[in-house]
Amino acid sequence: MKSVMFFFLLFLTISMSAQNLIKDNVAETKNIQDTLVIKKWLSKVIIDYLNSKDLKTDFDKMRTALTDSYYNYKQNAINLEYGDELTEAEFQKKWNGIYDTKLVGKGGFFISAQDHGNIDIQDCKLIKTLSDNAQIYHVVIRDLRWKTNFERDIKIVFKQNRPLIDDIKEYE
Repeated sequence: MKSVMFFFLLFLTISMSAQNLIKDNVAETKNIQDTLVIKKWLSKVIIDYLNSKDLKTDFDKMRTALTDSYYNYKQNAINLEYGDELTEAEFQKKWNGIYDTKLVGKGGFFISAQDHGNIDIQDCKLIKTLSDNAQIYHVVIRDLRWKTNFERDIKIVFKQNRPLIDDIKEYE
């Protein structure tokens, strides 16, 4: 009986601490190896942004979860379709070698669909540890209304004692 109670309390403590460590898209963890916290944080960042009712506020929150480099890279990619900041050749020259420019996607952040329904995370799993400060997670983002899956490999880096998204490879 004591061992059952011990395991119950241990499970309860771990699950509650993981929930309490994620506030305003900032995961308060000192260790990228804490995959439970990182997965919950990553899922929250994606869901909060894509299911947003207040796009400006939630864009600003999502932005704090990205490295400056990835944010600029993705903005340049989006602008290839909607702006005239860079040509395709200039984009390739600027970012090729830093990111895999074939897998950037040119829609929005996380998914390409602009008219999407309610979003959920179908799967989020660690697939590769690159170093003590970098990991890759495979994430399946599900549009529940349109019954569409978006598969992504998302690179998380640990900078200034917190995880940040440094790349999203979009497979479409």
